Amino acid sequence: MHRQTFRILFLLPTLILLAAGCGQQKASDAEPIIPQTAPHQPLPPKYQARYDASVPPERIRIEKAMADSVPVKLSQVASTIEYYMVGDDKYPITGVVATNEGFIALNQPKLYLYRQGVRRKRVGLKTGYSNWINGCPRIHFDKSSNRLYAYLTRINEGYAENYFAELPPLDSVLARVYYLYPDSLPNRYFLPKETASVCYFSSDCFATYQEDKYGFDNGIGLFNLNGDTLCLFTAGIDSTIKRQYTLYQPPFFSTIYKFDNRLTFRLSFCDTIYHIMDNQRYVPAYVTDFGKSRLTAIENIRNEDRKGKAWMRDMEENTQALFFRIYQERTTTGGGWLNEKREADKPSVERQIVYLKKSKQTLALPNRNGGLINDLDGGLPFWPDGQTDGYLYMIRPAKELKARIKLTGSPKQEALKAFLAGVDEKQNVLIVVK
Repeated sequence: MHRQTFRILFLLPTLILLAAGCGQQKASDAEPIIPQTAPHQPLPPKYQARYDASVPPERIRIEKAMADSVPVKLSQVASTIEYYMVGDDKYPITGVVATNEGFIALNQPKLYLYRQGVRRKRVGLKTGYSNWINGCPRIHFDKSSNRLYAYLTRINEGYAENYFAELPPLDSVLARVYYLYPDSLPNRYFLPKETASVCYFSSDCFATYQEDKYGFDNGIGLFNLNGDTLCLFTAGIDSTIKRQYTLYQPPFFSTIYKFDNRLTFRLSFCDTIYHIMDNQRYVPAYVTDFGKSRLTAIENIRNEDRKGKAWMRDMEENTQALFFRIYQERTTTGGGWLNEKREADKPSVERQIVYLKKSKQTLALPNRNGGLINDLDGGLPFWPDGQTDGYLYMIRPAKELKARIKLTGSPKQEALKAFLAGVDEKQNVLIVVK
């Protein structure tokens, strides 16, 4: 009896240690525990916006340009061109950012680094497709710190929480053996629940569109990553009436991006393109002149006849030029085609417009060209799908490149010829110019 008691007492510390070890093992296998902290109370605007109209904006004469068509060569707006194989349509690219040594593309839901002459490298952020925010920039790269930032969402107690996640320096992320999970990252910035949709973000701030009482954009709000308001920039827009519900999708188009170390933005139905010079000063940089063909906000909201009216569908920029895609609604056949007095059919068109900064020329490209004539290497006509840090890019199927590009033996095509020889037809190709 005494011997059994002694044996139990002898084994008791060992049993306690084993139990503790099992408990630690279970804890390590469990989901990471997210510490609950008191929500940050966002501060009011730090700066008062200052509108600087000391320099008149440059006028981009879109209506006048659309009356004609002029071929534009790619060499007029760029001097280099590069090609990257970037995966198939199973994982379409939904974001591209320039880094110090190549380009990171979001092949949703995965991130890859693409570099010339090097196999693509997976950037080890592990998250699901549903965690990426839709409809806005999702990734940002800070070249000074070599860090990548992601804009993500998660469900917490039934509510969606949007936040920015800061990854470690890129070289250390690429060297990792195991993936990073967003909840394991130390630096995450959660947005207040009432925050409007984010249209731009960087390593130190984010921006949202500000709306009037009818839900129309009337400015830009700039915030730091904690949600404190830096400044509110009001921009001109047509006086509007209450939104009406129609079957026609309104042709709204707003944009904001960073280029040449400043934010550029344009709001729906606002003819002016603005530059935000710092945290409080903004200037009118360009005025897009649609003339009599301009579609106003009131005409659109009232669903009035849009015959002959034109509006902006897209806008990109690099060092040499601004690039616009313009839609103009014309007369189509439709009903009454037996009427001999009916107006001649004029199908609606999309036009590609280039504004050359140096010469201040506004040029409308011929529709048949499909873009800028590629005289850099005789490849596909080029028209930007997006921009990043002064680079313009477009994405096309490799099969299209192989079918449409004619190799002439020109020295300009040496790199292109080598690329086409090794490209997989099932891949997509990222074409980058600067």
